[in-house]
Amino acid sequence: MTLSDAFLADADRLVQRYPIARSALLPLLHLVQAEHGYVTDEGVAFCADRLGLTKAEVGAVATFYTMFKRAPVGDYLLSVCTNPTCKVAGAQTIFERYKKALGGDLTDLDTGVTIEQAECLGICDAAPVVQVNYEMYGPLTDDEADRLFDGCRKGTPPVSNWSGEPAPSFREVERELSGANDAFGDHLVEAARHSVASHDVPPAYKTGETDIPVTHPGGDPAGHGGALFRAMFDNDEPQAASDTTAGPTTDVDEED
Repeated sequence: MTLSDAFLADADRLVQRYPIARSALLPLLHLVQAEHGYVTDEGVAFCADRLGLTKAEVGAVATFYTMFKRAPVGDYLLSVCTNPTCKVAGAQTIFERYKKALGGDLTDLDTGVTIEQAECLGICDAAPVVQVNYEMYGPLTDDEADRLFDGCRKGTPPVSNWSGEPAPSFREVERELSGANDAFGDHLVEAARHSVASHDVPPAYKTGETDIPVTHPGGDPAGHGGALFRAMFDNDEPQAASDTTAGPTTDVDEED
């Protein structure tokens, strides 16, 4: 799968919000899911290359957090809570009925539906609960659970009794979670600049391979954070990014 020009532009904007580029990994993984519908191998490789990480490091994060999917997901992800309270209230029966309707599978891309068993969704008083793309539905009767499932398969999920809104598509939600739609990106970049400028030494972190704190030249390979980031906004001697660094190339006005 290829990555669109719009994706690449969004990725650049997201990374620029962080003094250390690797901090943008979770937003970028959500952005990959918005682009491809799940965390693809191409997405893992992109994140690793863009953030100066190994593919193993990116893959470890993508498989640790359950919100990141390493297999294709339908337009509507139905997460059925099967922890004790919901299970006693009938959630396990709901999940098994969903699975039977999908022929024993968890995903039917033809009808755009994926189901999964979820850990506690933190709303036990509404048991049994089903989330559709993280939109809450519950408590559900068997008939309501079936109507929810059928509505998702038709591409028209019902309105949530909690939010009063129908669930958006999986890719729409993932784009929101990435922060790409946030309108305050410039303010975050400014906050990152102040964070770096307020310290005497560049930000550092420990890699997964060593206990020795590592500070990349310029903060990180992408040019955000550390000495290079500070130099670009230094009050006395503002400097441009080096030609050998894949950092920001836009002109920065000298501050008074």
